[in-house]
Amino acid sequence: MFHIHTERSSDANLKIPELIDYIVKNKIDYFCVTDHHNFEACRIIEEVLRRKEYKGKTHLIKGIEIKTEYGDVIPCFIKKEIKTRKFAEVVKETKKQKGLLIIPHPFVRHKKIKFLIKHVDGIEVHNASALKFHNKKAQELGARNPSLLKISAVDAHCLNELGNALNEIEIGKNVKINPILCKNGGYFILNLKHLAIHIFKTLESLFAR
Repeated sequence: MFHIHTERSSDANLKIPELIDYIVKNKIDYFCVTDHHNFEACRIIEEVLRRKEYKGKTHLIKGIEIKTEYGDVIPCFIKKEIKTRKFAEVVKETKKQKGLLIIPHPFVRHKKIKFLIKHVDGIEVHNASALKFHNKKAQELGARNPSLLKISAVDAHCLNELGNALNEIEIGKNVKINPILCKNGGYFILNLKHLAIHIFKTLESLFAR
């Protein structure tokens, strides 16, 4: 589950214990917390998940949503908080931390999108909080740029929004991609093999320690 805001974001009221409880009860293997301009929830959740009762039940992907001069970006798979709001510096710092840089809701309050996609790893091709029109444009952008990772984002700010979008990927002898799941439905996304391989190679390197 990608793009979650907790009460540590000024526009969200999702409590951290509620989030962890939901993730564990619904057997979500990986979830990415992306609060606005702070890493507080990531640090707290990381500590909680070290407890014996949570061992092996789920994994946190640390992220942060940053408002740059060109619009919001999400560095994820990072270890330390990124404080700059300058796009070029965010790109540099994300690479330094060997993370991935994602453009959330690419057609909502972004400038120079053609420039941006040259410097990021992926885009949200579905955002559960965005308009269908914006999601359709994002999917078309993804189809035109097959090398980009394509992600379905929940963009949750409260508990009842957590079930609005999931990325379901089966990993076996052959990488198999299932359709992206969400309540809204009504769309189809191509070229997800690169997403599975790239994301899960990163996951393996992060969590096989």
